[in-house]
Amino acid sequence: MRERPAVKVLSPLTVAAFVAAAVPFGFHAWAALHGSLGQDDFLITYRAGHAAPFDLGYLFQDYQGHLAPGCFLLTWFLTALAPLNFAVLTIPLLLMQAAASFLFWALLVRCFGRRWAILVPFTVVTASNLLLVPTVWWAYGVQVLPVLLAMTGALHAHVRYLREGGRWAIGTIAWTVFGLSFYEKAVFIPVLVVGVTVLLGEPLRKHLKLWACLGVVLAGYVVLLLSLTSSQVAHGTGTVSAGTVADLTGRMLADTLLPGLLGGPWSGPGPGATWSPSPILVSVGLLIGLLVLVIAAGRRTGRRAWQAWVLLGFTFAVDVGLVAATRLTDVGPGLGNDPRYVAELALIAALCGSFAVLTPGETGGARERPVAIVLCVLLLASSAVTFPRLAPALRFAQSRQYIANVRAAVENDSELVLYDTFVPRDVMHEWFADNSRASRVVGLIPGTRFDQATVKMHLLDDTGKPKRIIGVDPVARGLPGPAPDCGTVVGEDLVRIPLDKPVLGRNLLKIEYFTSDGGEGFVDHDGVRTPVWFPPGVHAVYVPIEGLYDKVGLQLSGKGAPICAAKLEIGKPITQ
Repeated sequence: MRERPAVKVLSPLTVAAFVAAAVPFGFHAWAALHGSLGQDDFLITYRAGHAAPFDLGYLFQDYQGHLAPGCFLLTWFLTALAPLNFAVLTIPLLLMQAAASFLFWALLVRCFGRRWAILVPFTVVTASNLLLVPTVWWAYGVQVLPVLLAMTGALHAHVRYLREGGRWAIGTIAWTVFGLSFYEKAVFIPVLVVGVTVLLGEPLRKHLKLWACLGVVLAGYVVLLLSLTSSQVAHGTGTVSAGTVADLTGRMLADTLLPGLLGGPWSGPGPGATWSPSPILVSVGLLIGLLVLVIAAGRRTGRRAWQAWVLLGFTFAVDVGLVAATRLTDVGPGLGNDPRYVAELALIAALCGSFAVLTPGETGGARERPVAIVLCVLLLASSAVTFPRLAPALRFAQSRQYIANVRAAVENDSELVLYDTFVPRDVMHEWFADNSRASRVVGLIPGTRFDQATVKMHLLDDTGKPKRIIGVDPVARGLPGPAPDCGTVVGEDLVRIPLDKPVLGRNLLKIEYFTSDGGEGFVDHDGVRTPVWFPPGVHAVYVPIEGLYDKVGLQLSGKGAPICAAKLEIGKPITQ
């Protein structure tokens, strides 16, 4: 008889690692999929919906000082697949998050072997609110999650290259290029690759070709970044001084980074995407704990611990320097409470801490398993308690309702025409200027039509529900026409109707008319022609109009019964 092949049974350590990754991933995925687009998300998707996929100007656009062709290519594809479908946009990011967790676990196993101690730094990353909370906001997730994947992929490939040689170095370079195509924080990848080489005791001179290739990649990226983007050095009214930088550093470390690594913060959310400052006793306790850990690790593993802490300190200092140079004078030290500026340090801190405390090739003692399990349960519990308090602010509930109402309105009325207005600031802030108009926020929803001439025009309210426009609050009126009981007779020749005062800006033109036969025509102001359909009968047609003008022209496109334009008013719309 043939022997049945042995069934591989997962080890308790592997099961524990799966739970440590799956639990926080589960509640993060639920929060993300029940969220919505908000703020920058709409601008990114709008540009994707109006661009060609391989338009270099689109891919390499200067987006507020960022160069992210990978982000824009991915957004174009997902937007073409399902416009403004948040689930479609979010699922690829969740897959990247899961893949990054898998690769980080594989990296820890390759560096330190299958021992219970590696479960702790692994859980630090998977349960860290530094990553779980800000990536609920899609615009940030599409930047940092690909970088997280690139970091873990590059380091895993590099460790295999150090152990096995061969072509694994190509993987390190490819992952670096991938990360840089999404977010400039991927410049940390070559730094980490060099750092891990040193921490594993490998001589740097053996891999000069790899360092040269990574140097070329970094140099090319820096050239592209500086030549294609504007300077992000802040020019606000605030000051950059030793005091403000120290305040910023303290907030980034004690209020954000350290609590975030331990499943916190426990102080709750702050304004916008920020976290509330930790109580002073908590901050002091965390700093003392950090100092104890640094000293204890230094005494345990010696030189390697200090090398690991230097690597972590360098990356943290770079983050502080970038924030101080680009945002400090505009926003102030309070920006240190925003986890987005230190999110990638969750992985870097866990990796450096592992090298500082653990010795590659060393086996664990009898107490390692229960200690690791207790610490991981505490991390997961802390994250599970704090995440539901922190995530709602970035789920953009008002945006979700706004989009849903617009979709429903378009599905219920296929002829719906909307007058373009600004959306509420909770959907998209007014500092985005014209990009915060409804046509750019929800204009990608199939069937939406904005600013077309119609006799039945609507305006979206603050919830995204259309309200029927019944008139305008006039800022100017057309002068009465000469024809008795008609006003101004409009036929095939352009007729210009003077206004009682000049008008500047964006307004709605209301034309009250009657005609025995419908026909196509135009509204003209200073050469700008808007096509209009005049239904037969007595009606009022609405035409959005913008600019500086003191008269309005009307004209029919072909022969037919003339139109009697009885009354013209220009102003802001009035709804039912």
